[in-house]
Amino acid sequence: MMLTQKEAPPARPAAIANDARRASNLAPAGRRAPVRSAAKHASSRNLLLVMIGWVAVFVGIAGAWQLAAMHGVINPVFTGMPTRIGTKFIEAITGPALSVDARATVIAALIGAGAASVLGIGSAFVLAQSDVWRRIFDPYFTVLNGLPRVALAPLFLLWFGIGLMSKIMLAASITFFVTFYNTMVGVDSVDRDHLLLARAMGASRLQVFLKFVVPSAVPSIFNGLQLGFVYGMLGTVASEMLAGEHGLGVLLTRQAALFQMDEYFATLMLLALATTAISGTLEFIRRRLLRWQRAHVVKV
Repeated sequence: MMLTQKEAPPARPAAIANDARRASNLAPAGRRAPVRSAAKHASSRNLLLVMIGWVAVFVGIAGAWQLAAMHGVINPVFTGMPTRIGTKFIEAITGPALSVDARATVIAALIGAGAASVLGIGSAFVLAQSDVWRRIFDPYFTVLNGLPRVALAPLFLLWFGIGLMSKIMLAASITFFVTFYNTMVGVDSVDRDHLLLARAMGASRLQVFLKFVVPSAVPSIFNGLQLGFVYGMLGTVASEMLAGEHGLGVLLTRQAALFQMDEYFATLMLLALATTAISGTLEFIRRRLLRWQRAHVVKV
């Protein structure tokens, strides 16, 4: 009679994960510490090099611009001069340009882009649940997204008047489609194997949506939010340049008409500063929300 060796039961995924975690901790702490220190030092050095590069590029461009204006290569009446632009920028951030005009532009852009972002993200999640509804609305969204927003600005001025609402609507009309399509891309990028596994384990549709669809779509959503808020600011300024009471667009139109190029470039810098602040805030939130993506990296 032949004796057969009894086969060992297959290892469970949890046991494999625990074994891998224990194996990753076998290296002595004294050996891991220098590696971490070296990686941190390299990261700090790269950040320092990037900051030096920023300053070098800025100084190079501003210096060449200043020299060209001083020696008559370019006409400072039309191009301004960096030293005078810097002075006007300081006056702008300490005067009514920031407290009145920039405030009016930022408020309109935030309201319009914020409301449109919520509507765009929500619409994308809803249509992603049904392929039929998605195919019904897709041609209409494509046509509406193809309309030039500058052509819609006069209509918004006629419908909502010269005030806050026309600027909000123009900003919203731009931001909606940016966030909608980016959210759809994020939803489509969900790993189908994960969805099949979740359904096989008995997860409900709500659990699948909250645990798999939303986390996978977050990176694309925040990309859409960053682009949407930037384009919302641009749309608000465009509406103000056509007609408005207050705002950076109104200020730019007046300064261009009077050939105040130093003040004009200072206002552009103020607009860029406001847009960068909004985009940087969204980037900070995105990094905080996506810390889970780095949780699978094995520390050495």
